[in-house]
Amino acid sequence: MTIYFGLELDDLVHPKQNNTTGGIHYFGPTALLFLLESQLGLIGHPNDNEFLRIEQYRQLLHKILEIDDRVFFKNSFEADQFATATALLERRDELLLADWDFDLQSDTPQRLAVLAKAEQVLKSDENDYCLSHGFADRFMDVLAFIKKRKHSIQQIFLNEPMALLPYHFQKLFKLLETTGVKINFLQVKNFKANSDLNRFKSFLTNQNKPAKLTVSKDGTLLLLKTKRETSAASYLAKLFQKNPDFRPVCLIPEKNRALDNALVQEGLPSLGILSASLARPSLQILKLISTFLWNPIDPYKILEFVSLSVKPLADDLAKHIARQMAKTPGLKSEAWYIMIHRYFDELQERAKGDPNINFQEIKNQFEFWFNRKRYNITSRVPKEEVISIFQYLAKWAFKCFEEDKSKNTSLLVLSQQAQRVTQLLEALPESDKLLSNLELERIVRTIYKPSPVVFQKKQLGHLDYFHKLSGIIAPVPKLLWWNFIHNEQDHFFSKWYQHELDYLQILDIRLTGPKEKNKLLLWQRTRPILHTQEQLILVIPQMVEGSKVQANPLLGDLEACFENLDKLQFDIDSETEKELFEQIFVLPKKIRLAHKQLGKPKAKIQIQHSDKLKQNEEETFTSLDALFYYPYQWVFRHKIKLKKSSILSVVNDNTLMGNLAHRFFELMFRQDISKWKKSNVEEWIDRQSYRMLAREGAVLLLYGREPEKVAFINKIKYAAWSLVSMIQSNGWKVLQTEMPLAGKFQGIPVKGKADLVLQRGDELAVVDLKWRGAARREKIIKNEEDLQ
Repeated sequence: MTIYFGLELDDLVHPKQNNTTGGIHYFGPTALLFLLESQLGLIGHPNDNEFLRIEQYRQLLHKILEIDDRVFFKNSFEADQFATATALLERRDELLLADWDFDLQSDTPQRLAVLAKAEQVLKSDENDYCLSHGFADRFMDVLAFIKKRKHSIQQIFLNEPMALLPYHFQKLFKLLETTGVKINFLQVKNFKANSDLNRFKSFLTNQNKPAKLTVSKDGTLLLLKTKRETSAASYLAKLFQKNPDFRPVCLIPEKNRALDNALVQEGLPSLGILSASLARPSLQILKLISTFLWNPIDPYKILEFVSLSVKPLADDLAKHIARQMAKTPGLKSEAWYIMIHRYFDELQERAKGDPNINFQEIKNQFEFWFNRKRYNITSRVPKEEVISIFQYLAKWAFKCFEEDKSKNTSLLVLSQQAQRVTQLLEALPESDKLLSNLELERIVRTIYKPSPVVFQKKQLGHLDYFHKLSGIIAPVPKLLWWNFIHNEQDHFFSKWYQHELDYLQILDIRLTGPKEKNKLLLWQRTRPILHTQEQLILVIPQMVEGSKVQANPLLGDLEACFENLDKLQFDIDSETEKELFEQIFVLPKKIRLAHKQLGKPKAKIQIQHSDKLKQNEEETFTSLDALFYYPYQWVFRHKIKLKKSSILSVVNDNTLMGNLAHRFFELMFRQDISKWKKSNVEEWIDRQSYRMLAREGAVLLLYGREPEKVAFINKIKYAAWSLVSMIQSNGWKVLQTEMPLAGKFQGIPVKGKADLVLQRGDELAVVDLKWRGAARREKIIKNEEDLQ
């Protein structure tokens, strides 16, 4: 068996063997570990259990805090337990890979002593704590058995120099060498500095930098500049189409799909690049479902949930809920119950004639989400309740995945991630039977990961490509470096203090520090260039995905190497300095579109079938007001029936507060207020406020809205007592609220509602309640423009 190994070869590798050859494998760290485990009989450990290990280590750190509440990580642990556990577990694994035995001595530095103590507690038979095997534990098991058991590996080709590999890999390969495995190193092909490309390669590899060189413009080194990467993608796709023999290998570092999309648009074979995003509708559910556990509800999250394209709720029911939630952001108001009962009555009738409608399943889904028990968001929720909703989600997602016949892999990922949340919750200690909102959010965030999706499969004849800098392991004739920008780690910092490193060095324990990581990065950065033999094209955008980006650090080396680098550049936006490109390629030509003057918009529209715009059977004051002053609005709203969609748009605060104020006054004046005092009014409003807001104005109960809520309630109290006191002092009595009114205008029935009707003997007074706009309404009344 022959293995090609590289630190970045778990991703795409180029070039591979043209023909399938048995016994030749390309492995990165993860794949190599799995192979060695299978060869040595150590297989059986999962690769995706890091979330469980974090929880197990978090529980272990709890124990350490019980033993000594002055440990160095106390404050961090109180702020974020999962983040602290993650960081300390990484350090523990790093020390394990470095072969430290966690032996606690009197001179052991404090932080190392705490980690050693944690390891002792973990291994003690007196405790029930355990830590599942991770990469480090599995790797150390392989090292322990590598000489004791047989394997079929004959030779290994290393992509990186031995000195740049992490120390545990250096140890592994030295052990394999003692068992008869031949260790080889992949080399860069020799070159002569006789072209622009080779002279730049020589500049990169020589320690003594020569004076600036003059470009020969031989076409071996080209720079393509543009403002946006999408412009470059469109231009290159057209370039490939016009030059069918031009087939470079593409380095696409950040798995950007812009180039692939442009190729498909031009009818060229798709690269089949994966797209990994957290914005998938299916994955959005994972972080939204916990909102159904809490009171007050979050209307924005409910709206987001019901508006998803993929969700465990019937689409038509979700639309009804979205419209209702947008108008009255809350649950279980009178309008809510009317809408729900009407929907299920109509659904039951439709189900009688349509066998595809599963009435009971739709109703069960609604009951599960909207009629479940909720807990105050400032309190805690039982763990079993949380487990139940994630188990439900996992089963639903897997069922939909099977019914979809494996077309939507995001659903399978969602099911797996929901199961992991369940496993993590079940791994919590018995003492953690209740979870706060923040704890639950942190658990979900630990699992929440992007889902890779293939929008377009690889097509026959596609260009070869790879993603990682050192994913190229052999010479290639031509290379296109897509998005030649700075997308590497900005800096490396040491996780350890110097006195800790000194202590470990005495024990002959070597850790991979910033210096070693930087050396490796510098080596990886030049691999694509050094492996290119004939032509290198660097695509340098100023913006990627709408954000400004910095050029790749190697551009500085280019500028230091050549004094007239602009001779190799072609700006596709301004089309300057394109002579060199024209000598090599058939370039796409830009076609300037002629400007077309649309002219001044007409002040009227022609209705084709005006005979269908019949007279309404009845009008309202609102519709008549639109007819008299804004006839086009009257036609659009009341004839053509154009309405603004309320989906994903909760009413603005002023409209919401106006609606709530109407509801407060409507309910209050149903009471006998004839003998109420100011204290009675305020007490009644205090009793009703939370219930009212929870049902029809839940946005005012959200975190951070307390000042607006208090100001609103105080304003309602002031207005209510002002109106009640005036009614009492002037001898009026409440006749009715929301009283229907009817009459005729030019023979047309006109209907409306009066907010409040008062009676005093034979006198009647109609009170129209408004939330704001007093000055404007006063002006309208004085000008006799107000129909009401």
